[in-house]
Amino acid sequence: MADTHHSGCPRARGGSRPAVVVTDLDYTLLRSDGTVSERAVAVLREAAADGARIVFATARPAWSARTLLSAASGMNAALVSSNGAVVSELDSGRVLRTRAMAPSTARAAIARLGWDTWAADRENDRLLGPGWPDVLASGAATAERVATLPDGAAILCVMVHGGPDVPPEALGRRGDVVWTSSSPGLLEISAPEADKVCAVQWILDDAGIGWGEVVAFGDAPNDAGLLAAAGLGVAVANACPQILALADAVTRHHDDEGVAKWLEGECLCPA
Repeated sequence: MADTHHSGCPRARGGSRPAVVVTDLDYTLLRSDGTVSERAVAVLREAAADGARIVFATARPAWSARTLLSAASGMNAALVSSNGAVVSELDSGRVLRTRAMAPSTARAAIARLGWDTWAADRENDRLLGPGWPDVLASGAATAERVATLPDGAAILCVMVHGGPDVPPEALGRRGDVVWTSSSPGLLEISAPEADKVCAVQWILDDAGIGWGEVVAFGDAPNDAGLLAAAGLGVAVANACPQILALADAVTRHHDDEGVAKWLEGECLCPA
């Protein structure tokens, strides 16, 4: 069990100060209205100024996440987007690592599922399948309605919406793709190594830092591996049962500044 009695910046399992803070966005750092608070930005900026490496890790594509995180510039943060398919610099947008699927691989995965409520993210746009609701999360992107995935640009992530909830034991490697989920009723399909753990591992290897020096925050099944690997895995109070069960500790609800309050030194209890 992690030591959750601390003041100031949280401690990892060994009692040392974390060198890296990794946080999910939706339903973890972001509030219900999809915004990040000034308080959260200020706390993360303070942690960065104190030497911590800040990593935002999200299922959102980079163009969407970068819009939401515009206030978080200037802290040399890394952005892990599309569930880990892309690692980039938040400030400059420079892509550092990519793990993508060929369109043929994504088409085969969609065909195996047999659902037509899908959308696919590429580097700069989103393709909407025949049954996908005609909405788009970010006005910064363009979306084209297609009957099937065309050849051409690689696919970062396929989202299948509206089917039955996928149990945690069904997630993971499925042949030549990986299944995960960032919210109920949503299945996400990615290339191998296009997950948050592999993406953050790449960042840690590049910096010569071990997982024991990482604190990670999350709420959904696509955060499970990240919280398990981190020196301290912290669930927000609104997290799904799977995440609450595996977390080392629990902080407050995402609408009650859970990430910011933990980094300020407040905690709820061991998980």
